[in-house]
Amino acid sequence: MNVADTTGGRAGRTAARDWLLGCVCPFWAARIIDAQGGFFEALDADGVASPAPVRSVLNQARLTYVFSHASLLAGGGPMRAAADHGFDFLRRAAVQQGGGEGWARSTGVAGQVIDATRDAYDQAFVIFALAWYHRATGSRPALEMAAATYAFMERCLRDPLHGGFFEEYPATGKLPRRQNPHMHLLEATLAMHEATGDALWLDRAGELIALFSRHFFDSGTGSLAEYFNADWSRAAGAPGALREPGHQFEWVWLLGEYLRLAGDRLPPERREALQSQAQALFDFGTRHGLDGSGALQGLVFDAVDPSGGLVTGSKLVWPQTEYIKACIARFDATGDAAHRAEAVAHQARLRRHFFYADGANWVNHVARDGAHLVQGTPSRVLYHVFLAAAELARVEEAA
Repeated sequence: MNVADTTGGRAGRTAARDWLLGCVCPFWAARIIDAQGGFFEALDADGVASPAPVRSVLNQARLTYVFSHASLLAGGGPMRAAADHGFDFLRRAAVQQGGGEGWARSTGVAGQVIDATRDAYDQAFVIFALAWYHRATGSRPALEMAAATYAFMERCLRDPLHGGFFEEYPATGKLPRRQNPHMHLLEATLAMHEATGDALWLDRAGELIALFSRHFFDSGTGSLAEYFNADWSRAAGAPGALREPGHQFEWVWLLGEYLRLAGDRLPPERREALQSQAQALFDFGTRHGLDGSGALQGLVFDAVDPSGGLVTGSKLVWPQTEYIKACIARFDATGDAAHRAEAVAHQARLRRHFFYADGANWVNHVARDGAHLVQGTPSRVLYHVFLAAAELARVEEAA
């Protein structure tokens, strides 16, 4: 994604940037950093960190990304120190794991391995974090670690028969397969291309886009399937029928990012096909994924089915952020200012219905009537909140 101006001029006075860099990031940086190593995994409703001896690589990578991107927007300072803290922990964990053999699912505070499983979803977020850390700092070791991680995925997780990547290493034959790790690997390869300018990363992104078009996109309904058999045929029963509006919207944004970065490399007919698929996903998500009535009208449901029937009426925070990004992506693609206005309006809904009085912490999951379903706030979700607000700041500043 484009990084907003960091010169401290007019761009510094937009509402989204003010909230992100003046409230959210300082609040979390003051609470989530563990001086002993890495980041804590959650805050409670009072904003107090929940101490635990386990560090998930997913959480460490996502927060390293957040503070790296924040450092770019803020011009360094405390956000750079927080990004360095996250990178140092990732590098320490890599040493504990022997280096070059992927990232264990979880470690202790000192980086010692607790769960040695290498999960494809986790590897994607490590690559994503390292790309942004390089953008923030110019770190060559970050690029080398990212390249080694992708090489591990090619060697140990690649499916040579059906395409894509297996879920876990050592191989467990875990089923059903998911689109989700591939979606985030697409995000990571795009970030690496933007960080390095290396066309190889864009080629890798193109392979994942092709997998989306062949298997993930349900052309009959304009929706995104989630779960699959080993050969990428649709999973039977409820898993195969599940549609998550949040992922619909996330793909809208990612398709927009791919089209932006691929530019004229793509033939016109392929660009048109991807734009059409992005629009179909957006249409399905807005038609069936938004609550049309009640106390939380306009917020994104957790799950529907291919016909648009409601499966799960509760509402997590992250689908709201992905809807904001999707609206921005459609604004970028079409120039229709109504999409930008809806992104601003949905950010206001998100803050009104989910955030506590401190303005920086949130209840992560609510029932359809607004009742709180959880107490703690997983710090991994800060990635979603941050990225949506950063995109909103970008379009506000461009205006």
